[in-house]
Amino acid sequence: MERSTSQDTGIDILRGGPRDWTDRAQARWAELRPDVDVEPMGVVGRLMRAVQLIMVRCEAYLEPFDLSRAEFEIVSALCRSEVPISPGELARQLLFTGPATTKRLRHLEQAGWIARSVNPDDARGFLIVASDDGARRFAEILPGYLAYESSLVSVLHNDERAATAATLRRLLVDWDA
Repeated sequence: MERSTSQDTGIDILRGGPRDWTDRAQARWAELRPDVDVEPMGVVGRLMRAVQLIMVRCEAYLEPFDLSRAEFEIVSALCRSEVPISPGELARQLLFTGPATTKRLRHLEQAGWIARSVNPDDARGFLIVASDDGARRFAEILPGYLAYESSLVSVLHNDERAATAATLRRLLVDWDA
């Protein structure tokens, strides 16, 4: 597909190709505020929108398992870990707030996904592990979930997936530093 840069907006657009929500938002802001550079919206706006759309779809996929996407991430982190993890460490790893982590852990414990024990280094705190049943259930749903994630990016060819992953990795290495 041929690309061109709009003379009016300075925005790189697909000539004759489909326009997405971000294209329309950029074009409108370029009309309203020609004095500002709306080009970063092409990346940041699309990342933000993609995350929202992915979250909605993943939440729907996980609902029959009584898991939210965030709870799935917690159980996944616990299943990957070789040692029990404190709630604070989980929150840091997963970029969650403390109160949100506490609420999710409470639900996961009640549903039998996780188990907690007193932290031997801090009797006021506790450590979390995936319960035996939770780890078993997670192992059962993981292949289907990963196939679902694959379907979300199936519009991309393998080389496009690799390039997208490499570009996002480059941003995250810088941001997570």
